[in-house]
Amino acid sequence: MSKKYDLVIFGATGYTGTLVCKYLLTHPGSPSWAIAGRSASRLSSLKSKLSLPASVGVIEAETSNYSSLVAMTSQAKALVNIVGPYRPFKATQVVGACVETSTHYVDLSGETGFNSDCIQNFHLQAQAKGVTIANSVGFDSLPFDLTTYLAVQKAKQLSGGKSDVKIAECAYYLPKDLSAGTLASAISMASEKNQMYSIRGDWLSPISKPASLTFNAVRWFPQTSKWGAQNTFSIHNTRMVNRTWGLLEHHKSPQAYGQNFIYKEGSIVPNKIFGYIFAYLGAFSIWILMNFGLVRHFVAKSMTANSGPTEKSLTESKLKVETLATTDDGKTRAICRMSAKGHPGYLLTARMIVETALTIVDDKDKKQNPLDGDNVQGGVLTPALVGAERLAQRLVEYAQFQIVTERFDESSVRKNK
Repeated sequence: MSKKYDLVIFGATGYTGTLVCKYLLTHPGSPSWAIAGRSASRLSSLKSKLSLPASVGVIEAETSNYSSLVAMTSQAKALVNIVGPYRPFKATQVVGACVETSTHYVDLSGETGFNSDCIQNFHLQAQAKGVTIANSVGFDSLPFDLTTYLAVQKAKQLSGGKSDVKIAECAYYLPKDLSAGTLASAISMASEKNQMYSIRGDWLSPISKPASLTFNAVRWFPQTSKWGAQNTFSIHNTRMVNRTWGLLEHHKSPQAYGQNFIYKEGSIVPNKIFGYIFAYLGAFSIWILMNFGLVRHFVAKSMTANSGPTEKSLTESKLKVETLATTDDGKTRAICRMSAKGHPGYLLTARMIVETALTIVDDKDKKQNPLDGDNVQGGVLTPALVGAERLAQRLVEYAQFQIVTERFDESSVRKNK
């Protein structure tokens, strides 16, 4: 079936949706696209405000009207869903419409429960139709999943393919002001305690892992020569990385990380004591959110709809993620460094979700499918499994990211400290 648009942006009138539209407006690839949402008048107003060309379509659709979702998704090669939090807003309806109309799907979910719903309800159906469903392709959890994949593959290459990878350690800097979408996802997960309490690091993986999620308050990261602290978002990121691990193991891919692979992460802090304070304050805050509905309600109400950071924070914040992969024998280490200028949860997230969608719809012949050995196309995948190398190239070429993967030399870190 011929599709009218490369991309349809569902939730275009929100703050992040508007950033997506601005990014697409000047995209060198000139994809065809449309904006979609509940209110035709608000969509038309957005089109006028941004001076969008006549070729940009306007589609009215809402999650409570399934036929409108089918009408919307039938026009798109890929649907970019920015209407979250996803479980409360019944986004499984949107995913179902995408599978029905053979439309690829991407979102910014930071909700393990919603991602699990997608896997349980749509993974096999999507595979049968060659439809890709890619959750969590914004700051939650693309940088962590993608840098892990690239670092692991480099470590395996440097070892001559003779050794699996035993651990990937991801160090990163949290933005000073987290995005409203990230906070909304945290509130949504906190409302269902098992998403936070569960020690299942393999929740989203097709293969169970013997190692469970453990609370490591602080951790030393050799690639930065600094301490990092665990935070609330480590839980979901770990589950996403483990889904990539599990799918590669399940399909016996040459890119598989190794049976005993472990992922650890932490946000960089000034010192070890501060790290403990940061980690335990974060854990206590989540405990409060999990156990007191009134607090969740108050926090949710205090978040201004369709608002974002200051212009300075939006443009001058930075993304910096460094993932170090170490082989089983400890002899080979590789690092993937990802950086970009702009707020990770807003400006850069808008770029990440667009480039992920375009990697799926535009670049079939330019990317490696690590599941090809089993002749698998589509299903509920991860950012790393939609075509990691090509996605990284697109982020560098179009989105002004810097991504470098190389052998790790700890002595050079000490010299530069």
